[in-house]
Amino acid sequence: MHGAVAKARFDVEINEHLRLYGLILKQTSNGLRTHAPRTNTGHSATFHPELGKRITAAAVAALEGGSHVGS
Repeated sequence: MHGAVAKARFDVEINEHLRLYGLILKQTSNGLRTHAPRTNTGHSATFHPELGKRITAAAVAALEGGSHVGS
C-alpha cells in the first residue's frame, strides 16, 4: 500500500484462543487501518472488514489513553 504511514505496532488478544502480535496501525488514504506483518510471501494474516474495524478502533482507543479496551 503506497503512501501508508505506520502510526503504531501493537499486539491484540481476540479471545483466549487467539493472540496476534506485531500488528501495524497505518494511516492510509482511506483512514486508519490495521495490517498484519508481512512475510516473504505476503501478509501473515488478513481480517474480515468488520473485525479489522474493531481491531483498529481498539488500537486507536488504546493510543488515546484507554488502558484496556474490550469488545
